[in-house]
Amino acid sequence: MTTPFDPAQSQAPQPTPSGKGRTVALVGGILALVGLGAGGAFAWQQVGGGGAQPESVLPSTTIAFAKVDLDPAGGQKLDAIRFARKFPKAKEQVHEDSDLREVVIKGLQEDRALEGVDYAKDVEPWLGKRLGFGLVPGKDADSKPVPVVALAVTDQDAARKSLPKLAGSLDGECQVLDDYAVCTEQGNGQLAAVVSAARKSSLSESATFTKDMADLGEDGIAAAWFDASKLSRAMGDFDTSPLMGLPTKANAAGHGAYALRFDGPNLELAGHINGLSTAIAPGSTGTTGLTELPKGTLAAVGVANAGEQLRTAWPGIEKSLKSIAGEQQFADGLAEAQNALGITLPEDLFKALGTQLTLAFGGMGEGHGDPQVAIVTNGDRAVLQKLANLGGEQTMGTPLTLKPTGNRSVLALSDGYADTVASGSGLAGTDTFKAALPDAAKAKFAAYADIAGLVAEFKDEASPEQAKDLAPLAAFGVTATGSGDHAEFRVRLTTK
Repeated sequence: MTTPFDPAQSQAPQPTPSGKGRTVALVGGILALVGLGAGGAFAWQQVGGGGAQPESVLPSTTIAFAKVDLDPAGGQKLDAIRFARKFPKAKEQVHEDSDLREVVIKGLQEDRALEGVDYAKDVEPWLGKRLGFGLVPGKDADSKPVPVVALAVTDQDAARKSLPKLAGSLDGECQVLDDYAVCTEQGNGQLAAVVSAARKSSLSESATFTKDMADLGEDGIAAAWFDASKLSRAMGDFDTSPLMGLPTKANAAGHGAYALRFDGPNLELAGHINGLSTAIAPGSTGTTGLTELPKGTLAAVGVANAGEQLRTAWPGIEKSLKSIAGEQQFADGLAEAQNALGITLPEDLFKALGTQLTLAFGGMGEGHGDPQVAIVTNGDRAVLQKLANLGGEQTMGTPLTLKPTGNRSVLALSDGYADTVASGSGLAGTDTFKAALPDAAKAKFAAYADIAGLVAEFKDEASPEQAKDLAPLAAFGVTATGSGDHAEFRVRLTTK
C-alpha cells in the first residue's frame, strides 16, 4: 500500500513555491546529496549490489537518470573515502568510518538547505543507502522535464513521519512505495503522474536502458544514463559539445550509460554511447600522436583524422556562419582569408590537418619567456609552410619553425622546442602518463595534463591555498574512441 504525503499538513514552515526557484532548490538539493562538493572531492559509491534499484520506480519514459549507493560492497567505499581524504577540506569532514549520508545532510545545512531537519531524528531512521535522480517528460510538448528523486527507504512508517518536513524544506512532495520514496516538486499533479507511469512500465523494463547499461559493463561506483534525442526535444534549448560523441541540438542522437569508479587511488568516469548519427572520428588510420611526444610534456591534446572530421563538419559550419553573417559576407570573408593565407579554403585546411594532429606544451622555457608550444601533424607540408611564414609575420617578422620528422611536421615557436618534439620521445613510458591514459594508443581523441608538473612550473602564480588543494593530484587524462554509431570515452583523475 502507498501513501501520498501532503506537505501542507507538516508543522514545518512551508516556503512559497516560485516556479523556477522550486526546481533549482529541489534539483540543487538532490545533486548535493550525491556529491560532497567541499574541496572538490567526490564520494559517489558503487551501485551494483542486490535488491531493488531506483530505476524500478521511475517511468520507462525517463530521459536521463543517475543513481548512487552510499554503502557499496568491496573496496570501492574505502577507495572513495581515501580519495576524498587526500584533499585538505574533505579530510576534515570525511573519515573511514563516516556515514556519508550524515556528511551530505550537514553539508546541505551549511548551505542553508534543510533547515530544521535533524539527521539523527528525521533522516537516519528511514533513509537507505541508494538514491536515484531522473528527468521525466512534462505533461505536454511545451512543458519542461520533471525532476524526480527516488530515495531508498528502510522503514516506511518512519519515512512517512519525517518526509513531509524534509520534502517541504525543498518545496517538494513525496510518496512512499515499498522500497523507495519518490519525490517531485509540489503541485500540478506531477508526483501522481510519475508514480502512475512507473507502475505501468518502469525504466528497468526499457530495452534501450538495459542494453546501454549492459554495454557499459561494470557499474563502478555510480551509474548514469541518458537518451539524447528525447532530452533535446524535452529541453528545447538543449545544446552540448560534440566532444566524445555528445550530441548537439542540431544533431541530437545517441543514448548511453556512464560509470564513475575508483581504480585504487585514481578516479575514473567511463562511458559507452550507442545510436550516434555520425562517428566521432571518421576514418580508421589516424592516431592522436600523444604517445610519440617527448618526456617532460606538461599538457597535450590530440585528434585522429582531424582533416576528415573537419571535412565532415564543414557543411554545418558553413551553414551556421552564413546564417550569422549572411551569404555575401561569408563569401567575402572566405576570399579575404584565402588571399591573406595564400591557400585554398577549406580544402587546403583539410590537407594541413592530416590524420594526426597534436598540440603540445612543454613549459615556459628558460626564464619563463619562451613558451614551448608545438603543433605536430602529418598534413600537407606545403600548406604548413605557408601557414608558418604567415605566423612569422605576426611574431616580429621571425618565421615559425617548421621541422620535418618522418612523415610528420612540427610547427613551433622556437627551433629548440621544435627539435625537442621532433627527436624526443618517452612520454608514453612514464608512470604518470600511463596511469592517466591507459588506452592512449587506440584513442581517436586524447587530452593529457601533468597536474603536478604544471603546478611546479607555475608555482609562483598559484596562491598557497590553490597549491594546497592541487597538491594531492598527479595528472588528468581523457580518451575517446569508437566507430560507426557507437563510442566509448574515459576521463581519469590520478593522485600521488
